[in-house]
Parts: sequence; structure tokens; C-alpha cells
Amino acid sequence: MLAGAVPSHADNTSAAAEDPGPAGSFAWKGFNWQKRFWGGAPQYNQSFDPANVSNPDANGYVTLKISNPSGSAPAGAELQSTRQGFGYGTYSTTVEKNINLLQKEVVWGCLFPYDPEAAPGFNEIDLCEASAWGGGGSYGESWPVTQGHGYWFDASKPAGEGNSTITFDVTNDLILTHKLIWEPGKLTFETYAGEGYSGALLKRTVMQGATVPVPAKEAIHFNLWVTGGGGGDPAHVVPETVVVRDFSFTPRVVPPLTLTAPTPTISGTLRTGYTLTANTGTWTAGTTLQYQWYRSGTAIPGATAKTYKLVQADKDDTIKVRVTGSKAGYTTVAKYSAATAPIG
Repeated sequence: MLAGAVPSHADNTSAAAEDPGPAGSFAWKGFNWQKRFWGGAPQYNQSFDPANVSNPDANGYVTLKISNPSGSAPAGAELQSTRQGFGYGTYSTTVEKNINLLQKEVVWGCLFPYDPEAAPGFNEIDLCEASAWGGGGSYGESWPVTQGHGYWFDASKPAGEGNSTITFDVTNDLILTHKLIWEPGKLTFETYAGEGYSGALLKRTVMQGATVPVPAKEAIHFNLWVTGGGGGDPAHVVPETVVVRDFSFTPRVVPPLTLTAPTPTISGTLRTGYTLTANTGTWTAGTTLQYQWYRSGTAIPGATAKTYKLVQADKDDTIKVRVTGSKAGYTTVAKYSAATAPIG
């Protein structure tokens, strides 16, 4: 659900898998993370406490908790990556918590990308959000806890109008593993019982269309907070914990495309003093071409233009040209012309 933005961090929008992001509260699973210390939404009383997020323990687990030391003013917990701009790829997390036991006022904002600058939907993709959302419309009424796969495309609209979400009943499994595959125009969500993907597949959701978010500067968030909606009693929520055992991100690998690359030909008079021209044919639009001329198989220093003027040193030798094409997202290709007859 809507999260707060880190108030001050260096810009870092690299999508490289090895980019951990700027230093934060601690390093974990190859990335740097910030414990939320500032107030604001979505916690009903805008209270978050950085002490409610643990450092990784000896097992590499991170615990988020809700605290309520006074008994009437609970504070939430939020953890977010300092890196911005993860983008397309596979996201995975393993969580230790029987979601059925969540207090009805508590929301478990399991792994979700979020970018506060990417209006109107803020690139929020909810991989495994769970709650009873405060229960029914009157105090004491009970709603079951449900989980959801989905995303927001217009957060200015109410739930059900500005988002696309599929909810499903939860089980009593203590450990759940969630996976999101984010591709252009497509989101695939999977929730498994147990650790890893060997357990029962509890829910698989595929969402496609023009409203699927496009990567920008989204960070990864985990949060545990208290909603003031429904018929709950948010002020008197008791302490609650969730353990995040694992997180991973694997960027989407797109195989390079193949350039249309004709074999070049050479035109011109094969006599010293005349100029030869490399005829490249029609390459893929937008391809950058580079040239290298050869004399009897040896590269001619400085002969790197589309044309080449024959000199006395070329007499009785053959000439050919190499054309190299390059374009982002494509495999670079080098094509050689046939050798000419000996130069006269």
C-alpha cells in the first residue's frame, strides 16, 4: 500500500543487477536498505519507528514489528531499498508469518515496488499484500484476512477503481514464498507454500494491458502498519511481527536482436588516383556504420571512411572493405566485401 519516500538520498537510477544503492541502515541480500524513521501514510496515526525493523540476524532474516508501548499509540515498521530503478525482472521473497493470525487492523505490505514521483499509480505493484482491512463497518465485526496480487494505475481513485487486484484466501502455512515477474505490459504473480518454489502453488495471477506500470525510479518496500479503516480499534493493536527470510531480484535479460546486414560491395575505377566507394546496402534502421579498408588482407591505417582514394602503394594489390554495424539492443555485425581485382 502507498508508502513514504526516503526524504534524502543520492539519485541512483541504474538498473544494473549489481547496483546496491547508496548506503542506508544496513546491507542485506546484495542491496542497501533504509529503516523508515519519518512519519506519514499509510499508518493511520502516521507513526513509524525505525527500531521496529531489525538488522539481519545470524540467519540473514529481517523482522518487522508493530509496537505499542503506551497501549494506545501503535507505531508501524517499514523497510525500503535505497536503490531506485529496479525495473523489469523477477522479484522474490520468503516470509515467515501465519497470515491468518494478523490482527484485523494490521496490514502486511509484503514486497512492493513503489515510486512516489511516478503519478498517477506510483508504480506500486503489490506482490503479497495481506489484511482484513479493519474488519467490517462496525466495531467487533470480523472479516477474514485475504492476500492480494495487483497494482495501482491511478492512486487518485479509490480502491476498486484505480487499481487492479485479485484477492485470495490465505492458508495456515507459517512460511510463504512469493514471486513477481515484471515484463513489458505483463505481470505474473505466484504464491507458494513453504520456502522456495517446491511447495504447493497457492495462487498464480497474470495481468496484462496498457496500464501495467513502466519502470522508473521505484524502490522496493516492505511494511507492517495499522489501518484506521473498517470497524477496528487501531489504537489498541498489540505488538505484531513478520519475519522476512529472503529477498532476491534478477533483472530481465533480453537476448540481443539481429541486425539486417547486407554484404557490402565496392564501386569505382580500380586504378591509382581514383576513389572507391563502399556500397553498404540497407541495414536495420538506426544502425551506426563504421568502415575499414584493406590492402591484400592488411588493414590500411587511417582508411576508415565510406570512400577510399587509391594510392601508389595499392598498385598490383587487391582491396576490400569491412563494414561494422552497431545499434543498442542488437548484436554488432561485421561484413566484408569481396576483394577487388589487382589495382592498376
